[in-house]
Amino acid sequence: MSKFYGQDFCFPLGEKTYVMGILNVTDNSFSDGGLYASLESAVAHALRMQNDGADIIDIGACSTAPGRPPVSAREEMSRLMPVLNALVGKLAIPVSVDTQNPETAEAGIQNGAAIINDVSGVLNPVMAGVIRKYNAGWIITCGGSADADRDGAVPVLTRIRRFFEEAADFADSQGISPESVCLDPGIGFGKSRSEDLTVLRGTAFCKRSAGNRALLVGASRKRVVGEASGEAAPQKRDSGTAAAHTIAIAGGADMIRVHDVYGAVAAAKTADAIVRAADTVPTVQLALPPDKIIIRDLRVFAYHGVNAEEKENGQFFSLDIDIIAKNSRAFISDQIGDTVSYASIIKSVITGMTERSFDLIERAAQHVADGLFQKYPDIRELRILLKKPDAPIKADFGLVGIEINRVRL
Repeated sequence: MSKFYGQDFCFPLGEKTYVMGILNVTDNSFSDGGLYASLESAVAHALRMQNDGADIIDIGACSTAPGRPPVSAREEMSRLMPVLNALVGKLAIPVSVDTQNPETAEAGIQNGAAIINDVSGVLNPVMAGVIRKYNAGWIITCGGSADADRDGAVPVLTRIRRFFEEAADFADSQGISPESVCLDPGIGFGKSRSEDLTVLRGTAFCKRSAGNRALLVGASRKRVVGEASGEAAPQKRDSGTAAAHTIAIAGGADMIRVHDVYGAVAAAKTADAIVRAADTVPTVQLALPPDKIIIRDLRVFAYHGVNAEEKENGQFFSLDIDIIAKNSRAFISDQIGDTVSYASIIKSVITGMTERSFDLIERAAQHVADGLFQKYPDIRELRILLKKPDAPIKADFGLVGIEINRVRL
């Protein structure tokens, strides 16, 4: 293992899916607690994961499984430092330290770690200071309350997007480069199992929300895999894990965190051969916003409104529409059948606006969105801004409107 501190650590993007192997040097981890608690077994397992193809070894000395009691930084470091020191000169790949404690993080970096895997869900300026001081890599995990999505509150993907935006802004404000930051949507951290499934299904949305930063997905042997597969024993969930991570890779995950490195490397290589195929557009830049189909100021006469005169006399509405669609084939083929035709979209929007009337423009906008998603399966994301320039309101204003944003899951 090399001494990485003092150098800029950058998370690679786009070349392949990177595999992070888990090394728990604890006695109470949910899957392999106690198996690698001794120094000899920990070192042997790290070397075995390197031989199996791991790109990074993630060492944790404090279990973060639900219900596990926290340990002091002193106890955490007493478990961690002997392993780090024993691995110096034996590993040719970077080491990550899985910790929420800035003191442990700094000690880990000083003893050869290149990355801090911080699952606290807290944007801690002290931790950021450690990352900046040593130019280390920083994995930032989105946590949150498992009850946050109850009663129609903020959906989980929206919470993740907002956290990613806050984390990116925070890292920038702390002088940490985007290349040194990796964002993790936090499977199993403060989320219900249905939310965990939504996150995996929505990996592409998470990747877009991460912008020009790497995305890590870690579902290895977790409860969401156990409940989905019906497998109660965590040690028998590797096949289910591979399925979950394959979905994540197809959605754009840059790295997966796993217990079974050998199987995960084989699965990642196979998934990469499919989703990173030669016929994809070589100029796609994941760090840039996705390509859009844009329609502006589409005027439609319709009969939506609460007031009787609106239903009787009608009025002009104006729509702005942004569409993110699976249209990469069109850049190569130059065939209209390989993209979503904006002319066809306009006709569908006009039909959706005029085929029936609604009291609320919120419902009208949703009706248009439903129709577009149903007719065009290649649409992935949709934004509709529906405006009423002539709304019957006794006030001096330019327009009123409603904006909705929808994602296909």
